[in-house]
Amino acid sequence: SRCAAMPAASSLRRLLSAPFAVTPRCAILFRRWVALLVLLEAASRWDALRWLYTDSGALPRRLVLPDPAEDPLAWAVCAHAWHGSLAWAQALTALQASAAVGLFFGARGAGVLAWWLHLSACLRVPPLIFILDRYLHLLLAFAVLLPTPPPSGGSSLASLLLAVQLVAIYQDAGGAKLRDPAAAWSLDAPVAALDTYLRHTPPARAAHALLGGAGLR
Repeated sequence: SRCAAMPAASSLRRLLSAPFAVTPRCAILFRRWVALLVLLEAASRWDALRWLYTDSGALPRRLVLPDPAEDPLAWAVCAHAWHGSLAWAQALTALQASAAVGLFFGARGAGVLAWWLHLSACLRVPPLIFILDRYLHLLLAFAVLLPTPPPSGGSSLASLLLAVQLVAIYQDAGGAKLRDPAAAWSLDAPVAALDTYLRHTPPARAAHALLGGAGLR
């Protein structure tokens, strides 16, 4: 009876882990899409570096960062706080883009670098950090921590946590839309939420023009 129970337990374990299994192809595609997100984010930030990441812009270090004596850890982790020049901000952004290219081709160490530089960029401008920045931070963490699965696919603690995180993201986003006091995500919204979001980049403006008012709602 003990021998008969072992295949049953093994089958049950495979059944429970199947929804969280990741194949090598899926892991590669996941890392590549995260790398492309980092590249797009770095490219969109490039023109604003002078105004948001230098001491001569709208958010100089002395106004948005804690005193180094009070919080030395923040200054140690935030590479963007080490210097206030435009050249330094551009160099870090270019390095982050290079790390994203490395992650695209499977270099886990490059993923760690891209993850750290994203965290650093967020710490440099705390008033401007929103939920999408946090999502990218989590996706980079999983891109780094997700182990290489066996050829036939397999689950891991990282793949389980990734699945839980994705469910939590959609649940949180959906709940926030339903509870929005302005009802900006409803069909009867005076001004649709997407009408505001889809105005900041050329692709967004193209989608805005294509969808029109009814499509945005």
